[in-house]
Order: sequence, then C-alpha cells, then structure tokens
Amino acid sequence: MYVKVLKKVNDKEWKLEIYHGKSAVLYTETKRFHYHWVERWAMDLWIYNPDNDFHMFGMAHIFTLVAIVLLVLGFYWFRGQLRPYRRKIRMITGCALIITRLSLDFWYVATGNWEATHSLPLELCGIATIACGIMLLTRNRHLFEIFYFIALGGAAQAILTPNLVFGFPQYRYIEFFLAHFLIFVSPLILCWLYDYVITRRALFKALVALHAIAFVVFFIDLGLGANYMFLRHKPGTPSLLDLLGPYPWYFISLEAVVLVIFGLLYLPFAGKRRDSESVRTHSEG
Repeated sequence: MYVKVLKKVNDKEWKLEIYHGKSAVLYTETKRFHYHWVERWAMDLWIYNPDNDFHMFGMAHIFTLVAIVLLVLGFYWFRGQLRPYRRKIRMITGCALIITRLSLDFWYVATGNWEATHSLPLELCGIATIACGIMLLTRNRHLFEIFYFIALGGAAQAILTPNLVFGFPQYRYIEFFLAHFLIFVSPLILCWLYDYVITRRALFKALVALHAIAFVVFFIDLGLGANYMFLRHKPGTPSLLDLLGPYPWYFISLEAVVLVIFGLLYLPFAGKRRDSESVRTHSEG
C-alpha cells in the first residue's frame, strides 16, 4: 500500500512524502497548501499527524482490543434487555457504518490522500462496511448469510492485526477501529436481537461469494495497479499473511484458514434449522 505523508515545513509549506507501507521514501516534494484548517490543525490535533505512528500491541492497541471485547460481551450479556430497542440499535448501527465510510472518503480528500489505488472501498472490510450497513437498514437475509462469515472473520483479523499507520488518538485510528467494531457486531445484532440463524447452505453461499468478490477485485487491481484485498502482494504492515508463506503460495494456506474460520463460525448453528420463530421475527421490528 502506498501511503502519503504530509510533514509541516513552515506555516505555509508542507513536505509530501510517499511511502510503500512503512518502507523507505519513494518520492518527496515540498508544496504550498491552501487548506487553512489543515495547516492549523493537521499536525497539532488529531486529524493528520504522521509522526504519531501506530504500534501493534502497544498500550493504545491493547486498550482498544480490551474495550471491544468488553463491549461485545456486554452486548451478549444484556441482549435480552436490549431486544425492545432492537430497531433503534439496528438503524443507528446501519447508518453509522455508512457514515464512517463517507467520513473516511472525506478524510482522504481533505488530507490529499485520495487515490484510486488505495482509497476505494474494495478491501474486504471496506466492502463489508457498505454491505453490512445495507444489511442492517434493510434486514436483507441474503446479505446476512454472506456477511455473517465475512464480517466476523474479516473484522476480527483486522482488529487484531491492523493494516494501519496512524496511531491513537488520530481520526484514522478511531475510524478504523470504530468501523471494524461496527462490522463485527452487525451480524450479531441480527443473530442476538432478531434470532437470525445460519444454515449449511449459507456457509457454501458465503464461500462462493468471497471467491467471486476476490475474482472481481483481482482484475480491478490489475487495471489500477493496486493491491486491494492483498491479491498482488502482502501488506506493508505485519498480518496473518506473514505466517502463511510467500506470494502467491500463501493463497493456498489462506484457503485452509478461511475454511477453518468459516467452519468455526458455523458451529453455533450446526444442527439448527431456520424454524418458524426465526421466520416470524424477520417480519417484526
């Protein structure tokens, strides 16, 4: 992933540096910017401060992980008490997912970081952000059956090993973990508050959908010279892919990991069927 970094030279000029991940600078240029609010706040507050790096499993990351785990456990523990408010929870979460994606696009443009090679919502969790928002707003069962697996598996991996450069308390850090938390809880809202269930057919549907998405994104990567979904090389930051072998052989290992993760996610529903109660709750709230 290519990353643009702005560093303040003086009150009127900023130095633009382009990195590949966290590696050496590939390009540098000093230029004058006309966004006065960027000049005033970018380095002083939380909107854009490249000097504040993200440290995987640093204190901020560990605190965030603990907070997310506690929130999910609390949601499960109080799911019965939350059921009367399930429509509000569903609608607010669905809207929040869409808003977080739009805010990220605004941030890309405002900070001069928008590029087709890395700013489109074509990462798996970027796709899930939009799909889960629509899923919650419309209660679409087909999207639920697909993104139950993709959202839980993908968001959990992203939260644990983020492909992230900016540290806390910057906007990009907050948006990243907020968006992935919302992605993670989206299918749980329908499971725990609406009694949606997963069938064996849904498991196969999700596997087919995941490969279809990767197939389309791969050709978009070729056309743009991009690396969405890491289909052309590994990310520049540590990730699960580092344990799966070199490119392109890690795709074989990744297939096995996907099968295991999807299988584990299906286990809570193994032997169950979509009974009359789940069908009935689909028409309520």
